[in-house]
Amino acid sequence: MAERKIEFYGLKEDPALWEHLIEEEIAASDTNPVAKSVVESMYWEKDRAQAFQRFYDSLDFTQIADLLNVFGISRTDPVCEIGGGSGQLSWSLAKDGFAQIDLLEPNPLFFTGTAWLKTQIAQFEGRLGIWNDLGAWYADEKTYRTIITRNCVHHFPNIPMIAAAIRQKVRHGGTWVLIREWYADTAEEMRALMTGHPYCQKYGVYEFPFPARYYVGSIEYAGFKLAAVVQQGWGNNALSSYVSSPGSSWNQRMSKIWRTIFRKLPSLTVALHRFEDWCNHALHTRFRRFSRPQMMVFKRID
Repeated sequence: MAERKIEFYGLKEDPALWEHLIEEEIAASDTNPVAKSVVESMYWEKDRAQAFQRFYDSLDFTQIADLLNVFGISRTDPVCEIGGGSGQLSWSLAKDGFAQIDLLEPNPLFFTGTAWLKTQIAQFEGRLGIWNDLGAWYADEKTYRTIITRNCVHHFPNIPMIAAAIRQKVRHGGTWVLIREWYADTAEEMRALMTGHPYCQKYGVYEFPFPARYYVGSIEYAGFKLAAVVQQGWGNNALSSYVSSPGSSWNQRMSKIWRTIFRKLPSLTVALHRFEDWCNHALHTRFRRFSRPQMMVFKRID
């Protein structure tokens, strides 16, 4: 049997294509429960106010806000979210009291971009800014103490180059927080993920998973250093999947213990990440807990 051909070359990172497909999936949601669940998992349903509020109330955002505090992210220094799509995370951080949040997102459209968010920013009295022009953002002299990306870096066409450009916008000693990246370690796994993605092959939108060591190596090559990871399993995986339950009592107890480790000994999580990664490549093991983090924290080095 001939192998099914997967589209690679023709995949596009195109805001208009994303907007079109989400409009189609929203329409399909009226009669298709699978389409409805996927749209809602990405907070792209038609009622934008409800979608943003759902994200703010979610376990995902609760954990993100808590971990930013655990890892010492200042609420008073400027923060920029890159590639935030509709902007639910930026909106939620501003609503949660962060003093200055900028969102860099080249998509200006209604569902998948920043159009709806722009109608809401007046309420934040200058604490929430939106950049749709990448060149203008890079050219501006403003720098940030913290950069946040969520479900974003695997969309970069050249991760080391863009990471190096991002570093130029990060203050000395600043932080880059990566949340919810897409991982694959083998050609077979990559193929399975590409064919299983709900939109990639169906609509031809650019999606591509990478090994965790590629993310880490690319970003460290650009002038950052891995400082902490939040492993799979922590917090019932709310950072990397669409769940509303905090998990079993055992998971909650262990997550509380690890939260203390994140705060007091984050270097342990990095050591475990690097050990798992070494085992997987040298000994052909398949550890996935620390080597596929839900969150990675990098520090800018000089």
